[in-house]
Amino acid sequence: MRDMNIAVIGTGYIGVQHIRAVATEPRANLHTICATARSKAQAEALGAEHGAVRVTTEFQRVLDDATIGLVIICTPNSRHVGQAVAALDAGKHVLCEKPLAVSVPQCRRIVEAVRRSGRTLMVGHGARFSKMHETIKQIVSDGLLGEACFVESDYVHDLGPFLALPGHDWWLDSEKEGQLPVIGGACHPLDLMRWIGGEIVAVSAFGANRNLPSAPWHDTIIANVTFASGAVGKCLTCCGAKVPYALNFSYYGTKGTVKNDRIFLDGIPNVADFMQLPVEVRREDHKCGIELAHLLDCIESGAEPRINAVDGARSVAVCCAVTESLESGGPVGVELEF
Repeated sequence: MRDMNIAVIGTGYIGVQHIRAVATEPRANLHTICATARSKAQAEALGAEHGAVRVTTEFQRVLDDATIGLVIICTPNSRHVGQAVAALDAGKHVLCEKPLAVSVPQCRRIVEAVRRSGRTLMVGHGARFSKMHETIKQIVSDGLLGEACFVESDYVHDLGPFLALPGHDWWLDSEKEGQLPVIGGACHPLDLMRWIGGEIVAVSAFGANRNLPSAPWHDTIIANVTFASGAVGKCLTCCGAKVPYALNFSYYGTKGTVKNDRIFLDGIPNVADFMQLPVEVRREDHKCGIELAHLLDCIESGAEPRINAVDGARSVAVCCAVTESLESGGPVGVELEF
């Protein structure tokens, strides 16, 4: 595969991680960094540091450049739909940071653009690429734990210190950007629960706002879920409590149970407690380099990426159902047809 000219759109925290990943990928060429006028100086510094061919504040220049083959979108949630559709229609492949969009109709537009363009799109749900979650996925897929009866995952991240940082004001625009703890936080555990436990078909959510009272959304949310298999589950999202970061995952099965890096299997004589899995467990760990390498493999081979547009859309649909349930106070079905 020849070097792929890549444009990274956005120079926030995750944008910087993707810029570094592109700069160190042998098959990639960091061609363009596209930033807002407010972030132009930072973009120029990043471009100089990582050898970008061009820095611009005009997204249209990216679309008009036929030499750019892949666009990595790292902008606020509400901009994903317009930028992804435009990039796909311009004949470019897309890596879109999670969430794919902030509503089901927006996701439909992106899915339709993927089908219309014939290009490849992957959503950056990096937790699927962690060694621990890959191991759990394989254990479950192989049937070692049997059928699920209960699946749960937690996203615990004190976002309070981030709210006052420059460039994070959009986090508080819930009408335009969605409720951040749901669409930007719960999307991590809910996506993992779908990937490992199967499709989520209904949710019932409850929320509180005790840690970040000035925020226009619930900072702590419990979402009870029902899977297509008949299993049930629970997702905790906590974005304000004073507690270390955690992204936990548990699968309770008919033959055994796994809780993060610990496993219990039924039927082993004299074993009455969990055993340690010899897998790496890391705290918040972005997998931008692994994601990019995987996507380039898929583009080269024509294979579907691990999180394609429909997969990303279904995770957004679960998040939207959680938000609707918080507002209505009742259970909500999940839209799965895209």
